[in-house]
Amino acid sequence: MGIPGGFGSILLEGLVSAMLYGVTILQTYMYFMHYSEDASATKFLVVAVCILDTLHISFICHALYHYLITNYAVLTSLEYIVWSLPASLLVNLLVVGAVQCYFAHKIYHLCRPQVGWLVTAPIILFLLTHFAFGVAVVVLTFANDEFSFLPKIRFSALIPCSAALVLVEVLITLSLCILLYDNRSHSAFPRTKCLLNTLIIYAVNRCLLTLLVALGELTSLVDNQDIWAMGLDFNIGKLYVNSFLASLNTRQYLRSQVSGLKPDLVINNPVHFENFPKLPGDEETANGGKMHREGHEVSVIDTTAVPALDKTTRL
Repeated sequence: MGIPGGFGSILLEGLVSAMLYGVTILQTYMYFMHYSEDASATKFLVVAVCILDTLHISFICHALYHYLITNYAVLTSLEYIVWSLPASLLVNLLVVGAVQCYFAHKIYHLCRPQVGWLVTAPIILFLLTHFAFGVAVVVLTFANDEFSFLPKIRFSALIPCSAALVLVEVLITLSLCILLYDNRSHSAFPRTKCLLNTLIIYAVNRCLLTLLVALGELTSLVDNQDIWAMGLDFNIGKLYVNSFLASLNTRQYLRSQVSGLKPDLVINNPVHFENFPKLPGDEETANGGKMHREGHEVSVIDTTAVPALDKTTRL
């Protein structure tokens, strides 16, 4: 395997990965600037994925430096897998697992209590499958450090790992869209419908890029392009991190958009009734020898709409 045909793709994917890491740092900074009131568990998860992403880009830089600088023109080094490559795969597994567990948790809370586990169980099953095959790939590449070994585990570990990831992405996307659409169809309130329409679009956009990269990685493995698949794997973890952070950072924008719409609860000017029937507890006062009853004010409420439910805290 030569540098242009093999490590050229890894170098390009490594540069893209470095750019995505910069976006991760920016989004993490924006999150802590605007959402410092979030739950401690959410803030801990943000810090954890940011640290893992930093560790991942460090492993990628080490691998590129090892092959392209330290062992420059040493052709025999191109046949062996440096330790930082499988280490980066392990970090990616942790990142992808953490983000997918987060969205599975949100899907569970969006579901009705009777069907919560029924919806999330397939997601968790394929997530565990992806993690198990991924750990197998990491262990096998640590034990057999030659690139010529990768074709031997293509159908036993690499392709099942990638296929499970694609299935998890499809299930998460479909679950989010179906649940949000179901809430929308049962709502008669314009603001709620508008918010849910926006959330459906965000759910599709969140999963679209990660799904395309996962499909590209799976296609590369099937087509016997292991190096291209490894290069795509450099970036898929960072796409998960950024999709997770974007879902957190867009909440304020969604709330501002909804607050600009026409309110669903309209209270008109109070209507004054002088001859309103006497109710228990009414007080009468004497004025000029005549008895007067306190007038009642009745608010007329427009029941054609009610306040929109804030779904942004669940996504």
